[in-house]
Amino acid sequence: MTEAIAPVEPEAGEEAEAPTRRLLVFEVGGGVFAAEMSVIREIVPSQPVTRLPGAPPTVSGLINLRGTIITVIDAGSILRDSRWRRAGGLILLAGYRDGVIGVGIDDVRDIYDATEEQFGGRPADASEGAAVCGVVEIDGERVLLLDVPAMIREILGQGEAG
Repeated sequence: MTEAIAPVEPEAGEEAEAPTRRLLVFEVGGGVFAAEMSVIREIVPSQPVTRLPGAPPTVSGLINLRGTIITVIDAGSILRDSRWRRAGGLILLAGYRDGVIGVGIDDVRDIYDATEEQFGGRPADASEGAAVCGVVEIDGERVLLLDVPAMIREILGQGEAG
């Protein structure tokens, strides 16, 4: 026998909470960007990066994080045409394919829960390529929403011969 389950109605005086998306808001090259927290595994302070001979300039190098070698790429190479500050910046560790890629950024602002009403489509003037998938308004500020896996593919692809 199956029973129908009725949706839970808010009690008198309570309002139903709107669904939200959890975003990490950060800075790169003077611009403000947001990414879904679901793709961010960790944020670590900048540390010595071993440069890879022959690697494209978009690849900052390698770090050894708790015994795991991680490739670090420069988000500034497509987001605002600036170079990541190796000293004083941060590294976002993002899931990519079957591993983790480090993404060099300048600073982290905060984590925000944004409702769907705060989101808009990809702006026509976005010069950051496939990495920008929309905009979100946070505290009255227009923030570019990033598709982190697309950003990683684009940055890594800049070093390939065309």
